[in-house]
Amino acid sequence: MSDQENALPVIQTENRTTRWERTSYALYFVGQNVFYMLLLQFLSPFFTDIGIPAAVAAVIALIVKVWDAVNDPIFGGIVDRTRFKKGKFLPWVKISVVVIPITTAFLFAAPSSAGLTAKIVWVTIGYMLWDLAYNICDVPIFGMLTTMTDHQPEKTTLITLGRIAAMLAMFGVGVALPVFREAIGGWFPTVMIISIIAFLTMIPICFSGKERFTPPPGEEEIGLKQMFSFVAHNKYMLLFLLSNIVNSVFAVNTNLGLYLARYNLGGEGMLSLLYIVSFVPMVAVIPFIPLLNKRFDKYHLFMFAVFGGAAIGLVQYFLGYHNLMFFMILSFLRGILSALPATITFMFTPDITEYGIWKTGVRAVGISFSIQAFTSKITAAISTATGLFVLSLIGFIEGEGAPQAAGFPDKLWLIFTLVPVFGGIAQGIILFKYKLRDKDVAIMTQANVGNITHEESEKLLGGRF
Repeated sequence: MSDQENALPVIQTENRTTRWERTSYALYFVGQNVFYMLLLQFLSPFFTDIGIPAAVAAVIALIVKVWDAVNDPIFGGIVDRTRFKKGKFLPWVKISVVVIPITTAFLFAAPSSAGLTAKIVWVTIGYMLWDLAYNICDVPIFGMLTTMTDHQPEKTTLITLGRIAAMLAMFGVGVALPVFREAIGGWFPTVMIISIIAFLTMIPICFSGKERFTPPPGEEEIGLKQMFSFVAHNKYMLLFLLSNIVNSVFAVNTNLGLYLARYNLGGEGMLSLLYIVSFVPMVAVIPFIPLLNKRFDKYHLFMFAVFGGAAIGLVQYFLGYHNLMFFMILSFLRGILSALPATITFMFTPDITEYGIWKTGVRAVGISFSIQAFTSKITAAISTATGLFVLSLIGFIEGEGAPQAAGFPDKLWLIFTLVPVFGGIAQGIILFKYKLRDKDVAIMTQANVGNITHEESEKLLGGRF
């Protein structure tokens, strides 16, 4: 028997959580991602539909994310240092169930009849409040993975269930919102109906969730110096963050789907078809990702998807939007590949966290998941801002139903399909320097929980880290 086999303990196979608890955990992601999708995909057209110029809307998105850059890491530190009587993360989750629907309703209640200045002030304040409310949910719900179970395969299962639920939620909003808008009329009543449904799915975890492995109080007292050290010395966290930010600069298509449906595909309702074609294969593939991860390292799966998606985007551009069948076929294939980064991105965070603990000795789980939350929001904001800026550069005229200049559809097609290709390529090139692999994280985890010494782990890792 090898030294490595002697060093590593027998892996336990029993789940710590109940079936209903796991279901409730997944259901929370349904509601969370309904709200996330509303802003990710539809906030830009909402802004321009109520008469806010695209360039101004882009500035609003950037201002809000400067605010986000300030409050997100601070909140992560608060989570690490705070301990309620009834848990570390669950009380925050309960608060989020109330504040996210309220701030969403306020944001989408901005009246199109108001003056431009009044509308800008309204949506800026509303967006900031929503962003703060979303902070309250994002860090704790992922952090709960570390307190619900200490069983690594179960954590992978919970992440996978959460991503399936998230994809279903995003798919549902993408398909339903254009239909609801046409049937009901107006943004606010449509958003209210969808928000009520989302609220109901977020409630069960408040009653069924159980934190079993909250660290002792001494481990929670993490100072600002330790937090900074944890982040500054975690090169893989910084590298992954950089790759996502660079990709988001080029991901101008992220929130332009409704515009593409209106001006290139024949009508707003075509967005529903596009989501069906793109999301059905994505959701179908996600359950098989844990099986794929057993055979292939998550890093290699991620890189395959990144470069594969870029290649499909290039083909889409040259085939054009007039051939709807080919566009939908390629969107279907891209949906299959998209399942990998959409899920695996969230699997990298526990790995990066274990590396940070192993490297620094600081157990700052909240900081890691706050960085994950920050990355999700800052990349969404950057892609939203760049998309809106580019939309203004190609001459988009704001106002729902406003006629566009001749040639606008061709320009929109170019930025929707070709520009994101460069982002995917850039992200892949940056991640060539990401050397952390699944087998390495397994060894680091055993050292972090005390099953082997740090010196033994360094020997097993061959001094590569």
